[in-house]
Amino acid sequence: MKRLAILLFLILCLSLTAFANEAGGHHEVPVVYKWINFGILAAGLLFLAIRMGGPFFAERAKEITLALDAAGRVKAEAEAQVADITRRISNLDGELEVLRAEARQEMEKERERSRRETDELQAKMQAAAEQEVSSAVKHAEFELRRVASHLALQLAEEKIRVRMNGQVQAGLVGGFVANLNEQARPEQRG
Repeated sequence: MKRLAILLFLILCLSLTAFANEAGGHHEVPVVYKWINFGILAAGLLFLAIRMGGPFFAERAKEITLALDAAGRVKAEAEAQVADITRRISNLDGELEVLRAEARQEMEKERERSRRETDELQAKMQAAAEQEVSSAVKHAEFELRRVASHLALQLAEEKIRVRMNGQVQAGLVGGFVANLNEQARPEQRG
């Protein structure tokens, strides 16, 4: 940095002397001084361009190279994605047909499962109905026997009442008492 400052100071001094010669005198400055002045100015500018511009342009070139590499990678990725999407689009009809076939298979499986469940439910309902009918039949038979026995008892009672008169009642009571006496006698003997 110090060298740059010294160089700039020298260039400024030489330029000022050249301009002073031009402004102060009426006579023409020799062309050689003009060329020297131009050479110093050009050398200073060239030095500055090399000193300052070299690293700047090298860094800028490096950034541009990195950006171009990154753009190349992005382009390659985009081309790969485009190829993948193109492949998928070309296979879309096949994939749709596969999905349709899978959906048909699933629907058929679901239909078969539903049919089995319906058959099982129908069999269970039929078994329950048969069991309920069987239970109802047993209950009806029991009720019928009960009613029949009740009616038989009523009928027998009615028949007995009709046949029963005073003489039959006296004979039954007498027979019952005689039966009791006979049963009591063997116990008294023993």
